[in-house]
Amino acid sequence: MKKIIILLIWILTFLFAEAQEGGEVVQILKGKVINELTNEPVSYTNIGLEDTFFGTASDVDGNFELKIPAELVSKDIYFSAVGFKNKKFPVKTLFSKEFNIVKLDAQSYGIDDIDIAAQSKVLIRILRMASENIPINFISGPFNLACNYENEKLIDDSIQITQNASVLIYDKTGYTNPSKLNAFHSRKYSVKKEGESAGDYRFSTGSTNMDELLELDWVRSGSSLLNPALLPELQLALDDEPIIDGSPAWLISFKQKVPTLASSGDFYATSFEGKITIDKDDYSVKEIEGKVVSAKNNRQGKSLAIGNSNSNFIEDVSYNFKVKYSNLKPDFILLNKKYLSNGNMITEQSRLVIQQIQTTNLSILKSRDYFTGG
Repeated sequence: MKKIIILLIWILTFLFAEAQEGGEVVQILKGKVINELTNEPVSYTNIGLEDTFFGTASDVDGNFELKIPAELVSKDIYFSAVGFKNKKFPVKTLFSKEFNIVKLDAQSYGIDDIDIAAQSKVLIRILRMASENIPINFISGPFNLACNYENEKLIDDSIQITQNASVLIYDKTGYTNPSKLNAFHSRKYSVKKEGESAGDYRFSTGSTNMDELLELDWVRSGSSLLNPALLPELQLALDDEPIIDGSPAWLISFKQKVPTLASSGDFYATSFEGKITIDKDDYSVKEIEGKVVSAKNNRQGKSLAIGNSNSNFIEDVSYNFKVKYSNLKPDFILLNKKYLSNGNMITEQSRLVIQQIQTTNLSILKSRDYFTGG
């Protein structure tokens, strides 16, 4: 119960973090919030006077400033940050110093220790921070990504079709401006089949699903749960607090009861859920996993509606995907998909592996290889 109260206070304080109106100011508190164990700054700590909506928040470097009006000098001040124990004491104890150092003890929140509503609001805050820090945590453009592309199709468990290719991606702006529109306009790519001569960037037949794969890079497009405006529509839960590459992280599951196009990216989705892993130190996205079930899909893209006169579409669609990130970029994008096409059951696996990133001597591309046949 104590942890529930702490989190609820944290939430309310955040909502009114900039409210510093009051009577005559008798003291201006200045200081810094740091990690008791590491002495590193604790960013965006919520700071407030108990039983009021009067407070502020520390900046990215842990620094804070709070004006104390005369009528509130008898109040307790509290400090609350995600991943740390709440701290509370009489605000008067800070009056004697021009600059105060406040140390917070690290704490892991147990999933069973807080209620769903409070936990969801905390997780929304974490996801907002992850979204806001994308331009800092990921590479800006322009750059090239040299990738390997693999696609395997199994038709009715008997006929197998395999495509392998080298893919070159050019991104003019990179992760500086994460949005769907910017990703579409700034990202171009060329596809070169294995064994083809230099300059020949097309397969002899067939088509790639490169657009479908790149759309799963939600970090680049600021999509789904990395779009803060969509977060209230999602059911969120803290599944685990794993150690990823030596750094603590949050593993957050998400689900949408009635899937929308904006959240799932699929016009006909009937089920949408997944998980995202976020680094606790810098709020960088480490991994995204998702699972979608859809009644049908337009062959030109799952986000498109199917007209009444269009009978050429796929049905009974289900797919799962995984995108992993490190070193300022995606490592790979994996998509497993099953669907019914012209009466045939298709099982398809696509994989895009980023081998190298290049920021100098760039190959500037001006189009996308939508089709592999000339």
